[in-house]
Amino acid sequence: MKIYLAAPYSRKDEINKYAAELRAGGVIVTSSWLEEPHQPDTQMQDLPPDVHQGYAIQDVKDVAAADILILWTDPTRSIVRQGRTVELGIWIGLNHARHRHAPVFVVGLEDENIFHHMPEVSHFTAWEAVRDLVLDLTGPTVPQSSL
Repeated sequence: MKIYLAAPYSRKDEINKYAAELRAGGVIVTSSWLEEPHQPDTQMQDLPPDVHQGYAIQDVKDVAAADILILWTDPTRSIVRQGRTVELGIWIGLNHARHRHAPVFVVGLEDENIFHHMPEVSHFTAWEAVRDLVLDLTGPTVPQSSL
């Protein structure tokens, strides 16, 4: 199973820990933004436009490669950067164009924007519930030595 993790860039270190939990359970995390060399407090003006363009193109590819999107909201409602909101829009658009309703799991606030009320969106208050659901959907992993 392939999962895209969409979250505020400022939470990059935290989300990397969640990605590690998923990978340990056999999930492929397609969110290459987690491997970008920049610190979580990097601001848009800190990088040149061509770098942003490259990252944006890769993020679209990463979203399209996933089976499920997990999105974290901003409990402070103060984060200016909204890349995760665009990623949700890309996800919904791609999946509707493909006539599929692949799930979105939102962790946090239910009403950050109207698209959180789409029928394929499920809401969770805590990461652990989403993690457990995804790992249950993935099933048991087979150790490499058994292959």
